[in-house]
Amino acid sequence: MYKQGDVIAVHYPLTDKPAKTKLRPAIVVSNEISNQLDNDVLVCPITTKTRDSEFSYALNNDDLSQSLPYGSEVRCNKIMTIRVWEKQIIGKISEVNSQTLSGILHLIKRVF
Repeated sequence: MYKQGDVIAVHYPLTDKPAKTKLRPAIVVSNEISNQLDNDVLVCPITTKTRDSEFSYALNNDDLSQSLPYGSEVRCNKIMTIRVWEKQIIGKISEVNSQTLSGILHLIKRVF
């Protein structure tokens, strides 16, 4: 089961074409209790396109247990539910440290 702070590879639906997907990293933001309850995870996408947005969290490789190939940021206002059993998730590729996770969760709370 995936845990909060895991960076996973996901077949992520495209915004303008939901039937099509793009393989991209995402961070699990739901906690373990929620993840086990419904076998779903809440994720935020990770993108290489940087934005000047108050809801984007910049990631660098010092924040991660395994490096990503490019500088990236978490889109904290683009939360999505992924069902584990639908095989959208390819697997875990990294995880963020606790300080980074706290910063991401803080930005998510600001969305609401």
